[in-house]
Amino acid sequence: MAVPLVSQLCTLLGNQHFPSQLASILSNHKAIESYGSKDHLVLRIEASICTKDTSRSPPDSILLGSIDLKNGQVIPYSQITPTATPPRDDETDEAVPLTPRSIQNEEAHPPKRHKTVSGLRPSRHLQPAGTTVESPEPDHSGDTSSTEDQSTVSRSVRQVHSDTGFPQRRKAGQDYAAPVLEPTSTDKLIAGIWRQMYSPVKLSRTPAVAEPTINIRTGVSGDVFRAVNTLCMKYYNQSQSSRALEMIVQAYWIECYEARIAVIRLENPHLSSTEARMTALKEACAVLNWKEKDLRNRMAIWRGYKEIKDAGGWPALIFASSGVYRFCKYRTGFSEGFSTRLRHIRSSLEVAADTLHPEWRDLLHVIGQGDTRRQYHGHPHEWVTVTGEPALPLHATYAHLNLPNGFHYRFIDECVLDTTVFGEEDPRRVPDLDPDICQVCKSKQADDVEQNQCSCFPALFGGVKGPAPVQIFSTASGKNNGVVARVNFDRGAAIGEFVGLITNGISGVDVMVGGTKGRTYQIYQGEMGNFTRFINHSCRPNSQFQRFYWRGQERIIVVSRGVVAGREITVDYSDHYWKQLNKVCLCGELCCRFKGSNRQ
Repeated sequence: MAVPLVSQLCTLLGNQHFPSQLASILSNHKAIESYGSKDHLVLRIEASICTKDTSRSPPDSILLGSIDLKNGQVIPYSQITPTATPPRDDETDEAVPLTPRSIQNEEAHPPKRHKTVSGLRPSRHLQPAGTTVESPEPDHSGDTSSTEDQSTVSRSVRQVHSDTGFPQRRKAGQDYAAPVLEPTSTDKLIAGIWRQMYSPVKLSRTPAVAEPTINIRTGVSGDVFRAVNTLCMKYYNQSQSSRALEMIVQAYWIECYEARIAVIRLENPHLSSTEARMTALKEACAVLNWKEKDLRNRMAIWRGYKEIKDAGGWPALIFASSGVYRFCKYRTGFSEGFSTRLRHIRSSLEVAADTLHPEWRDLLHVIGQGDTRRQYHGHPHEWVTVTGEPALPLHATYAHLNLPNGFHYRFIDECVLDTTVFGEEDPRRVPDLDPDICQVCKSKQADDVEQNQCSCFPALFGGVKGPAPVQIFSTASGKNNGVVARVNFDRGAAIGEFVGLITNGISGVDVMVGGTKGRTYQIYQGEMGNFTRFINHSCRPNSQFQRFYWRGQERIIVVSRGVVAGREITVDYSDHYWKQLNKVCLCGELCCRFKGSNRQ
């Protein structure tokens, strides 16, 4: 045995019993016989980091070195072969893609351990704002198999079931998304137009002098602060109106300038085209009192305003964001597809402008075109936009159904209770649920914006509400109408609430089943509702139905899984819905589950 090195090791560690212990181990395992063989023994020295509690086995160890027990020499570290570490379970499992089926399977058959299928899957022991809220009672309406066993639902009913898997919002500082391309200048310009279109700005041709009615220098009381906010809002609207008027006049100036050049050439045939332009330019400089160079620089920007107006109409220019100046100055986005993209959404912009901001046409009085008639009246979603063509009335798109009384649909903001079925008791109200506390974030819920503290879905509940930035459009895939997003909806953000007639016992038509077992209800959108009635099915949806409890009532909302502006909003109607139909799914996805028409 290598006595010198073992003795030094005993002295270093203060363990004088180690030589006898080592000899005992070798004798007990009959290692003496193999000591002289070719495969001689090696003393492996390892170190572990642990607490003072030596009863627990250390999880990791560090290899310090080895001593050859035959010749007593230290084996160099580079010649030591490390032991193979067995792979961990989480390294061998394959990632599961986030699909409606995977969500339902995980809910019905929870795994033995938590699997991270993506950076946005909710944790079951700690769910941040916007995650799935479990009902106080057993909830089976989101489960296809359980809903078929409900005695209150007929098998012939075609139902849309709310999904139970919630796309959790992305946490700050965590980015698991795949890299995406940066939006182009044209993308930013169009996005700015739609944001301004759905903003609460009020345009006016005649700016009013906004003066506070109280002394705003008396302190910071509630009345003073409200007066300052009102003053800020008035001057913001006035500033936006002035900027829009300026662009209208400047775009119209380019038209007049080109017309003046044509007149000069007619009056002076001997002048060349360049000479006619210089003559018109000097006439303008004399009135504007600008240098020719300054006017030319401004003309380049004004010409961009005119090109935007020619392609997208006056609304495209009037509701352009502040970035339009830089866009026209550097002309980075005036490529081949720029005018085409604006022409495709021209009627859509005019529908939104006429229905949301009917006062915008009054601005055209400044150039003598204020007598243009308003083209679109009523609710924004009473019109179906068509790419490159004028929008159609909603009822006209259902003429092929040959309904006896035609197609009639009333847009509402809140659900209407069928008192003949439920009386005055709303079936959405959950017993023994505190109406003032959010079941997700545990914050105070209130309809008053100043009192509310719940920020789970501020666009729908407890916040400042605005028109949903979506439009009804005519699809090109045989699905008739659909819903298109006009702005980006981040993952986990609410798109809208599923509203309609709250009733029960309807069969043979599409309904949304809500409530819990023994306390179910239906939301019927056949005659009244909102834009959610026109959301199409997809086997690979970008949004989903989700339950949320607001003020003690169950609400069914459409939640985004990440919807990009300009894309159709889709949901998964569930397998149970399609089992009742003998139709072919037209979603066009490669993962389509219902391409065939025969389903048993």
